[in-house]
Amino acid sequence: MKLVEVNAGTICNSELFHVLAERGADGTGKATIVERLAYQYISSQPVQPLTPKQLQGFFDVLQPYNLSRGELMQLANLAPRSPVEVHLVIADCDVRLGDEGVEAILAAVAERLAKEEEGADEAAVIAMSE
Repeated sequence: MKLVEVNAGTICNSELFHVLAERGADGTGKATIVERLAYQYISSQPVQPLTPKQLQGFFDVLQPYNLSRGELMQLANLAPRSPVEVHLVIADCDVRLGDEGVEAILAAVAERLAKEEEGADEAAVIAMSE
């Protein structure tokens, strides 16, 4: 991914991940400490890095809901897993989306963005038993 114009707009974490990887923040090049730390932070998030085509596909799936660019970015960065998280990201969620829209967004996130969590079910069982 090549930066064509500096400060042309906001990018999501997935796009930043690819830029940092190209600059060598993944340990393959001469990246600054800040770039390496940012790369490590983004790598630890619950969102898998997407190619620009995959990210555009995610945005296209959500197009019928008339979400703002900021709301789309937040969904792409946070990968909400519960209706409460969707309500925190989308303004007037009840009025604009309703329960069906929230479920559709959660399904799109689960299908296209969310990383598989290793041992998540086991951790939940252990936490409940304590």
